[in-house]
Amino acid sequence: MGDRSAGGAGSDAAAGAPEAWAEAVVAGLAGAKAAERALADALRPAMSLKEEKAQRRAEAVRAAAMGLGAAGCASAAGVSERLLASWRAEDPVFDAALSTARSLAHVHDVVPDVGTNPAVLKVALDAILSGVPFIEAGALVGVKRDTFYRLRRGNPQLGALFGAAQNLRRRGASPGRKRKAGLKGYRLVRLDASEPPGADPDA
Repeated sequence: MGDRSAGGAGSDAAAGAPEAWAEAVVAGLAGAKAAERALADALRPAMSLKEEKAQRRAEAVRAAAMGLGAAGCASAAGVSERLLASWRAEDPVFDAALSTARSLAHVHDVVPDVGTNPAVLKVALDAILSGVPFIEAGALVGVKRDTFYRLRRGNPQLGALFGAAQNLRRRGASPGRKRKAGLKGYRLVRLDASEPPGADPDA
């Protein structure tokens, strides 16, 4: 009962004032990301590169279980496709986990549809909040350009969410420093304490 009431209230708010509703939802997503970063920072002195990579790989596997491809999995993990491919090549178990997760999605008819799957929509919104241009966020979740624009125009709630994410990103960007997201250039560079200074940070 409580869940239905809460969902109904949210739906009513979205129908009556989608812009205000979307701003609140997107602010919540941004706040959750900030909290995750704060928790990681708090543990950073003790957290090894191996542990950080494991967390990111887990996010990639979760995205694969939603049926997302390499671009979506990399975005969900906060890394470049190139780094994700490197991880797959160097770690057969991780590679098998991604493949199995994709197979699980296929067998259970999980479609990575940004218009019907909230988890996929979150990946797209998180990408926009990180600075990925709107149309590129669509490509990350496997949506063609025209389809992505039609979704935005045809669904007031989706349109409001995308607009709120873009607006929040613009407000958070420093003047003169607005640029595309740095996912393509992302590198894990902190070394484990036990690693020699010349060790490869991506290994």
